[in-house]
Amino acid sequence: MDELRFDGQVAIVTGAGGGLGRAYAKLLAARGARVLVNDLGGDTTGAGADPGYAGAVAAEIRADGGTAVADPNSVAEPQAAAQIVQHAMDLWGQVDILVNNAGVVTSVGTLDQVSDQNFRTDLYSAAGGTFHLMRAVWRHMWDRNYGRIVNVASGSFFGMGSAVPYPAAKGAVIGMTRGTAVAAQMRERNLRINVIMPISVSRMTVHMGEEVCSAMGRWFPPEAVAPVVALLAHERCPCNGEILSVGGGGFRRIFLGATPGYHQQERPLTIEDALAHFPEAMDTAGYRIPQHALEEAAMYPGKVDWDAFLQFIA
Repeated sequence: MDELRFDGQVAIVTGAGGGLGRAYAKLLAARGARVLVNDLGGDTTGAGADPGYAGAVAAEIRADGGTAVADPNSVAEPQAAAQIVQHAMDLWGQVDILVNNAGVVTSVGTLDQVSDQNFRTDLYSAAGGTFHLMRAVWRHMWDRNYGRIVNVASGSFFGMGSAVPYPAAKGAVIGMTRGTAVAAQMRERNLRINVIMPISVSRMTVHMGEEVCSAMGRWFPPEAVAPVVALLAHERCPCNGEILSVGGGGFRRIFLGATPGYHQQERPLTIEDALAHFPEAMDTAGYRIPQHALEEAAMYPGKVDWDAFLQFIA
């Protein structure tokens, strides 16, 4: 098989000053991409700033013969995020790839222990940053009819007993990915927007304790995630709007399915009906994977012309 390369392409990787982002940036650069290495350089809670993180990774790439420039802007602020994209445009005149990797963890505890500031900080970094960067680059990619966006969510979306803001932010990233991917697909644009749930050691895994971090570093290094990210960033990306779990040398599809459910048309549904037929609604046999929201709505019987509403998601 021919080597998959990125010669002549420009990539922005956020949160690339270490860990997973560093691995993504270095692999893309090693395969020929010019990379804007973005990182505010704050700690894992989002506090502080140090341009040295991004600068060090950009220097590593250049020492290895690649092309990279550091960018210290924050993804959490709309104007700063727009400056990240403008920085790449000023340098190289185009953006082909965006990897939205930046994020923070501000709190570990039960719901009643989460402050308003914790919630805002997590949302503004992971979800807000993803939104700001995608919005800033969207028209450029749309008009060129080419772009690859890889967003980074988390398996915490399945639920964590010790955190609330972080899974909430990552769930929002999945929603944004699906929405933009459907819009591009409906208009037949050569844009591919996918999302990964990486399983890897990182600065954020320090919250799990030294023993867990040590084991994850051995079995789940950042470099094991990078190849799938690079594939999703490539012109031969084989999917759109998908969620992939990646780690430890493997990857798998994560999907949202809808059960056949229970439908009652002869009379209005009552509370008692809902209780009586709850097992049927929960039965996963015969599930479907809706491609968009209206396709799921069309699974309910009725005479609504759902196709007429496609303009709202296209």
